[in-house]
Parts: sequence; structure tokens; C-alpha cells
Amino acid sequence: MFRDPYRHLFFEANAASHRISHESLGLKWSDQVIAERLNLGLGSRLLVAGLTSPEILPALRLRLGLTGQLVIVDPSDEALKKVSQNDAFWAMVLKANLEQIPIMEASMDAVLCWSSYMNLGPLSQVTNEFFRVLAPGGRVFITYSGRAHPLSPRPCLTGLQSLFIKTGFSRLDSEIEEDFFLFKAEKVAGFSLPMSRMGNA
Repeated sequence: MFRDPYRHLFFEANAASHRISHESLGLKWSDQVIAERLNLGLGSRLLVAGLTSPEILPALRLRLGLTGQLVIVDPSDEALKKVSQNDAFWAMVLKANLEQIPIMEASMDAVLCWSSYMNLGPLSQVTNEFFRVLAPGGRVFITYSGRAHPLSPRPCLTGLQSLFIKTGFSRLDSEIEEDFFLFKAEKVAGFSLPMSRMGNA
């Protein structure tokens, strides 16, 4: 029987409304915790910046639903090849550097860096791009799951806060435990030009 991906997605989206556990999606406990913290509503427009954990994509599809939009941006062919056929059919997959994201200004509701932020490029430029592509009220989520180790360092929280405030974000929040790290920042509606882009007075 021919497998219709739209029909498959329809049943996945309906299953989400019945609170299916992320355990059925094969996520680690720490990934489940972080996925729950994202607070993405049905119909949201989400940019995944850097695809280090493609196993999270089915959970994101459930959260965004049939009317949501998922855009995946990564400069690596190898990373993008890990996107499954179902996910690739539903998402927009772009090969591009994150310091110049090929997406219109104010077109995304959220940006997610799942264990990828430290490897995306010059962090000040990348963070400026997040600010540009987010609509007013949009949020950035920087997440790391599992315990930190030298091969997979986590960002310095103080450094993150300073960089995101300088870029123009506010309403910063964080949750740090042994097995997961979550940093959130919001582009507040009506916020004026970020300090990092202002000329000398």
C-alpha cells in the first residue's frame, strides 16, 4: 500500500493531542525534558539552527502539527543527509552558513539550537541573525542534553546572557541541571535597535 506522508503526519499530529510519550520516539530522558520546555504551539514557525540531533525532529513535528513550519539550516552535507525522508518531505532543509541565514526578516516564531550553538560560526554574527529572522515575541532556545564533557562543551551562561542582551534580546531565562542545559531569550515586540548595531552617540 502506498504510504501517504500527509496522512502519516495527520495521524502523528492528532496523536500529539493525546499526549503520546516521547519515549516512543526514542528520545533520551534529558531530550524529553528539554522538548517539553520548548512550549511550541501548533502552527509555529521553527528554525532549527545546526542539525546535531536529527532524532529530535519527529518530536518537533508533533509539536508544530500540520499547520506548522520547520526550517532546518546547516552548512554540512553530512548533517543534512541524516534527515529522514518523512522529515525532509515536511520540512524545508537548507544548506547555508548560520551567520547569513537565507530566510526573510521576522519570519520565524522560534529558533532552536539543539547541542549545536558553539559550532555554528562567529557567535555574535549568528546571534544577530537569530534576532533578524525572529518575529517580535519570537524566542531562541539553546539546549544541550546529557552531561557536559570536553568534546561537547556547553556555553558559559554569563557569556550567553551578555551576548544576547547586547544583540537586543531580553526576558532571558535558563535551566541548568546535570543532564540538561536550556537557555531562552526573547525578541520583545516593539524593541528598538539593538545596542550592538547603534552608532556612537
